[in-house]
Amino acid sequence: MTALRTWIDACRPKTLVAAAVPVAVGGAVVWAYGEQVNGLNLGLVLGFCLAFALCVQVACNFANDLGDTLRGADTSARIGPRRAVANGDITPAQMKRGIWIACLLALIVGSPVGLISPWLALAGVLAIACALGYTLGPYPLAYNGLGDVFVVACFGVQATALTTWAAWLVAAPDCGCFSPMPWMPALVAGLGLGLLADNILVANNARDYETDQVAGKRTTVVRFGRGFARGLHAVNLFGGLGCLALVFGWLPLLVLPWAVWQHVGFRKAAGPADFVPFLGQAAGLLLVAGALCVTASCLGLTPAGISFLR
Repeated sequence: MTALRTWIDACRPKTLVAAAVPVAVGGAVVWAYGEQVNGLNLGLVLGFCLAFALCVQVACNFANDLGDTLRGADTSARIGPRRAVANGDITPAQMKRGIWIACLLALIVGSPVGLISPWLALAGVLAIACALGYTLGPYPLAYNGLGDVFVVACFGVQATALTTWAAWLVAAPDCGCFSPMPWMPALVAGLGLGLLADNILVANNARDYETDQVAGKRTTVVRFGRGFARGLHAVNLFGGLGCLALVFGWLPLLVLPWAVWQHVGFRKAAGPADFVPFLGQAAGLLLVAGALCVTASCLGLTPAGISFLR
């Protein structure tokens, strides 16, 4: 395997969907609920937000690769995608440099957004810290049953709401700063995306149930079992789509048959290898649902009765 291919795989391209979709949907909220939105400014700020989100996600993935190997959760015998540090493709020292580079790039590409408001700059720094703290540091969230909360809060609510805020200040400056901004649609949409994104983690943890037990990684699946994972998978799927429907109307519900089919398959999965396909499926459903939200916004299909969410 070439060095470039090794680093690309370490970025975990499928998971980058979880970083990109909240940015797109945050922009969709501004477009749907704002007035006199400047399309050019909206595109520019979303571009910077997207670059920042992707860099943070890569840093999180690199930190996860390193942290899980150092703590014994990932070994060369694991089932699923190859892990670079665990298999010796990348040394721990090289991965640490990769983490710092990803964080530095995130700060660089995110600096134009940070200049909009010091609060956005602070939120960006906190986002990087949370991404690293997921599996590194003295109290790694993933090892203490907080991984699902982290995904929903950071890669769902936070990412969508902060993107909406930044885009609102730049693309709809005449609408005001705080009170007129559609906070509630942004938060509800972010919650929906976070729930859907969490199914990537649920599938991952259901697959790694046995190895995580041995390594002392106390995920929610380790704590409560694979039966709990199946229930959580359903709550995330249908709760997430319900939230998106509240904000963007019926169009995101077009993926509902796919969601049902996906959950039926997830419930039938038994051994570690059976859960592997559901990581990609969860990412795919998140991507399509996000695209439908953007489409609904562009076509003006957001429900008229949702004014109570403003």
